[in-house]
Amino acid sequence: MVHYSHDLPMTEISTQTLEAVPMPTGPNQVGTVKFDVVDAYRKDFTFPAGRLIPIQIYFPKGNGSHTLSPKLFEERASIGHWEPLQMQVYSKKADLSSIVGEKLPLIFLNHGSRVPLSDYSFVAEDLASHGYVVVSIQHDLTLDAEEPPFWEGRSCSRNAKVIDNMLYVFEWLKTSPLQDKINFKRVGFIGHSFGANSMLPWINRELDSFKEDTRQAILPRKDQDGIKECFILMEATRFSFALNHRYPLFFLLAEERESHHKKTGCCDQILGAGHELRYYKGSTHISFMDHGYICPPKPVQSHEFYFQGTLEERKAFFDQVREDIRTFLKKHLS
Repeated sequence: MVHYSHDLPMTEISTQTLEAVPMPTGPNQVGTVKFDVVDAYRKDFTFPAGRLIPIQIYFPKGNGSHTLSPKLFEERASIGHWEPLQMQVYSKKADLSSIVGEKLPLIFLNHGSRVPLSDYSFVAEDLASHGYVVVSIQHDLTLDAEEPPFWEGRSCSRNAKVIDNMLYVFEWLKTSPLQDKINFKRVGFIGHSFGANSMLPWINRELDSFKEDTRQAILPRKDQDGIKECFILMEATRFSFALNHRYPLFFLLAEERESHHKKTGCCDQILGAGHELRYYKGSTHISFMDHGYICPPKPVQSHEFYFQGTLEERKAFFDQVREDIRTFLKKHLS
């Protein structure tokens, strides 16, 4: 199904800066905790003990009002064009013993290129408030070796890092303090830009058209019965999508993509494969992160706006994105 968010009239570009991300819409307060996971299978000169994978976990703490708290920041994140946001958030540092519920659905959240994992609070906190365990992974690190400039937009090395990180973190979770709280058969994946692009070749790799594939899921489990997995791709721009709907895909796309997708037939191909997509009025590629809501006073470039529309339209965009994500996850993970 294709949706068009064209009911809001375009009037002007608002550059008003906000001080906090949108409040979570669920009944649960949100706790958060950080871990340093080390993949001992991936050792090199930079990581002699194994690849460092910083993660931040968001989880429901129980009913209560949502109040602001200082944001936890990942100091080892490799920073690109967008300065990390120093702002108030609605998740509070808490011990995992305060989590409520059992067998909660698991969500992996993957950041855009050289963006800190913590700059997607708008979706992580909202989902945790509705009873999901959200694991945000820091893929780009300051310790990473410098990449040659000719890799930009073409090399698959960084995409492979995202895939391997998710695979290892999933195994780590099985023996973590969360092992009895997570429903490992209900897993959703969310990515923005680089984080979304990295998941597409992973999905395609699991679809074997030359022999019968007995695997029922993209993540490895001993018990393959009754597994549900789905993917939410915010502004994926690179790799081709799966040409069947074995794994449900939902493309959340900026308005600036729409005319090109219609011209090239991408829109029809996505729908023909059984996937869902939506174009959002006023949105750009960089709208789908906390920066798009906060709207820092200094844009990356003078002509590249975080959102093209009024403040009211900007807030409505984030409300709609979060609602669409919740609806898709409920449909495919329930």
